[in-house]
Amino acid sequence: MSSLVRLVKKLQEKKSEVTKLKRKAEREFEKAKFLQKRSASGLVSIEKRVVLAREHLSDVSNILNHKLAQQESIQRLLVAAEERLNRENEAKERTKHEIEFAESAEEKKSAQARLNSILDGINDITFEIKQRKKMGKTVTDTIEEFKKSKSKISIKIHKEVREKPELQNLIKKSKKYSERFATQFASKIRLEESAQKHLEKVTVKLDELQKQRRKLVAQRPQQTKSC
Repeated sequence: MSSLVRLVKKLQEKKSEVTKLKRKAEREFEKAKFLQKRSASGLVSIEKRVVLAREHLSDVSNILNHKLAQQESIQRLLVAAEERLNRENEAKERTKHEIEFAESAEEKKSAQARLNSILDGINDITFEIKQRKKMGKTVTDTIEEFKKSKSKISIKIHKEVREKPELQNLIKKSKKYSERFATQFASKIRLEESAQKHLEKVTVKLDELQKQRRKLVAQRPQQTKSC
């Protein structure tokens, strides 16, 4: 009887220890699953961010190419305008000489009219050059901004792509851990069930012996009395 009591106590302790091990394995299993899920979610997020960043980079590159072509066009027009201005200034000097050495009032009047026209043209070209320089500066500033933006996006993409293999490795590791702890968890469940069944059998046997003992104790006064 006392040996059964000790056995029950020992089995209860064993079951309690197995239950603790099962809970520990369950926690490890849940942690591994969570890590795997979070890593997979992180990988999906990276892929989405990379796709969006590449689309953004493509848009920025297209605008940058357009601005560079615009800058080149402005430079060509500016050079052409400066060449025209030089020619008009040369024509102005020649016309001034014509006015100075005109032999008649009619020649002087005609030369003066040409000079006025040349001066108007010089004013127009000077204004055009001023506007093109202003536009060129604006375009140059815009180009610098888009170059910086392109560089930042490229660095971001490089960083995201670099993190991708790390997450993939983490997913593989967490999957292995998840499978390992799932096996351990299942094993601990079987051990707990086995310990519980063993404990129940011994407990039932102990209960039966205790009932028999109480029955014997109850019968002893009657036997004494009948004697």
